[in-house]
Amino acid sequence: MEEIGKALKSIFDKLSDFFDIFDLSFFVSGFFTTIILLFWSLKRGIDLPIEVLNTHSIIAFILCCYINGLLCFALGRWIRMGIIGNIRDYLLKKKGNPKKFDSRFETILKAHEIDQEPNYKKYLEKPEYRGVWRLYVRLWADIRNDEKYTSSRSFLGRYWVMSATYDGLSISIFIALILFIESKFGLLIEKSIDISCSLFFVISGLLLVLFMVCLREAKRFERYQVEELVATIASKK
Repeated sequence: MEEIGKALKSIFDKLSDFFDIFDLSFFVSGFFTTIILLFWSLKRGIDLPIEVLNTHSIIAFILCCYINGLLCFALGRWIRMGIIGNIRDYLLKKKGNPKKFDSRFETILKAHEIDQEPNYKKYLEKPEYRGVWRLYVRLWADIRNDEKYTSSRSFLGRYWVMSATYDGLSISIFIALILFIESKFGLLIEKSIDISCSLFFVISGLLLVLFMVCLREAKRFERYQVEELVATIASKK
């Protein structure tokens, strides 16, 4: 029975690794984006080479959803952490403040009283190498390599999944906004949809708000993950 249990555990571990590679969080934004593009193409009279529903078309649809999900996630995170993050860090630097992540992470470490741990303190003493960021990476390595944190890994992973999902959804909604504007004014195709100006501004405003909400939620779950990471390390000390 023990050997059967080990064999089953090995199988489940491999399945888990498989689903980790094809992260299901990407399918949420990928599916949404694919449906938006198909709906827009249908409404704008664009002929798509879609064959009768069969196994090959289903596989192609799933693959398109996954690829679109990856692209949406990459763009969403780049906008939130790259463009917006760089602007924020530049403004903070102009004011003489450290990077926002570094400052916030140090505050969390001090709150949980692990900033004086010998193995961690040495990172904080190397600002020239951005030791605060390196310590963040080190904590993840500790979580990953120490069996006593096994139960916490999946919980921490949920925060990443939710953050990635909202990053992807922000781009899906942004694409919907762009295509909606195109349909109203006929920017790519001469024929435009018949919709009142008041309804156009209401829908556009709603999509813009949803875009900002998704970016905010992605950031919020990312912050929760950092808090939970430090709290997990502190609870085992």
